[in-house]
Amino acid sequence: METTAAVIARTLADAGIDRVFGLPGGEVLVLIDELRKAGIDFVLMRHEANAGIAAAVHGKLRGQPGVVLATLGPGAANLLLPVSSAYLDQEPLLAITAQLPGDLPASHTHQLLPLQEIYRPICRMTDQITCDNASAVVGRALAACMKRPFAASFLTLSAREAVTPSTGMVVGPPTAPAAPPFMGGRPAPGDARAAAADLTKRLGSASRPLVLIGLGIDNANATRIRRWLDDWNLPVAVTPKVKGIVDETGPNFVGVISGMAADGLMVEAIKASDLLIGFGLDPVEVDKTWHAELPIQWILEAPNVAGLVPAGTDLVDHAAFLDAITSAAPPRRWESPFAEVQRQRRDLLNGKATSIDTMWPGDLIRALAEALPSTTIVTTDVGSHKYLFGQFWPSRHPGTFWMSNGLSGMAYGLSAAIGAKLAHPEVPVLAAVGDGGFSMNAQELETAERVGAPFVTVVLEDGSYSLIKLAQENRKLPPHCMDFRPIDTVKMAEACGVQALRTTNPDELASAVRAAVTHNRSLVVGVPVNYADYKLLF
Repeated sequence: METTAAVIARTLADAGIDRVFGLPGGEVLVLIDELRKAGIDFVLMRHEANAGIAAAVHGKLRGQPGVVLATLGPGAANLLLPVSSAYLDQEPLLAITAQLPGDLPASHTHQLLPLQEIYRPICRMTDQITCDNASAVVGRALAACMKRPFAASFLTLSAREAVTPSTGMVVGPPTAPAAPPFMGGRPAPGDARAAAADLTKRLGSASRPLVLIGLGIDNANATRIRRWLDDWNLPVAVTPKVKGIVDETGPNFVGVISGMAADGLMVEAIKASDLLIGFGLDPVEVDKTWHAELPIQWILEAPNVAGLVPAGTDLVDHAAFLDAITSAAPPRRWESPFAEVQRQRRDLLNGKATSIDTMWPGDLIRALAEALPSTTIVTTDVGSHKYLFGQFWPSRHPGTFWMSNGLSGMAYGLSAAIGAKLAHPEVPVLAAVGDGGFSMNAQELETAERVGAPFVTVVLEDGSYSLIKLAQENRKLPPHCMDFRPIDTVKMAEACGVQALRTTNPDELASAVRAAVTHNRSLVVGVPVNYADYKLLF
């Protein structure tokens, strides 16, 4: 008879899971060994939070739940960040941690936390794995992650239960392989044709419509979305989590909304529109309140984060809606109603560094965009550079841009890059991070080398938590505790076995990045930037 740990591993393998991220602990060693026997790769990382982020990105890119494993107590506590990120950023993640057996004396509180109670509010499902339910509960947890909006499930397993012979029946894969991969849950019940007809009528009366595409779309509909927007020449803006769903070098692309660089300009465009169309728009990415103050025509096929649906909105299947609306001719033509906004946005990048010892952020974006293929997956950390890349990186393909935006947690970029590269080893990956975030988990560069996930890391060095420093200045507060001593990016990278350099020359940056991608090897580039230059972009 199989042990409970063996049943867990077999259930994961049967569901198509071939990689689990995490950190070991004495209480999960048996499960790690059973994963090995089941042919599931265990990716040993340096911190549980990093493991959870990598798992979530890896899973969503693969069209399945990511899986992360940690021990009890501190290991389980450290997973709260990536589980929170999965909840707010709609990423499918199954987190499994150890827990003490339930029959210990009440006075035995060493490493004991009320994990079910802690995780329940932000998870689609929480439960305990036992010898009686192992296969069934793991299957339900995987399926729950893929119900839209995607979210996390959380399961606990005691070391004693792991080695107990399983009495429950193995129920097999929780779901058939999904096609397309991101269509979880039930079909939206609304009348797609009626919704398309209604929107067409509204568009016929609008002179400055603006389609706002958000997190609630399915990348499988990218071709349909582009056909509609391009054929009708509709102005479009996107939130950062769906950058690439449209070609951001196209003539009808207005910009990126939700608090990135040039946000004032984007909000002006939103307010100037006479018809805002929220196509999969989820306010979880928006740090202002215009989404609640302005009239929006919502076109949603699944609830937003926390199961929210705007009042009076019927959910409709996006594929059916797009097929219906593109079956007819556009009700009118719109000749670049936001041309001035587009021009001002482009011009923002055409500045010049205020110091000879730094690189102008616009030059950095241009150099990297010219050096890397358009299929490159870009991950960012959180900070001023996130605003820069979120607005100005020219994404052209779905699923090629990743940032923590609903939660906006630092130390995301490197971890996400590892998950992305392992999911798609044939695709170049760029991690754009700040020196503050880089110092939080630069040690994961060793992980990337060890597990065969080479990628390029560009570290924007300004010696401060510049985004918070800007907020400090805007509130007329004195500068206090936002700056730190220079951290040697090159030495940190080399200590992890990764080649590195520092440059303020865009051509040198581009040449080094091209070579790294050509030879499929890791590279870290430190790029000094001037904090004052960010002010000109924000």
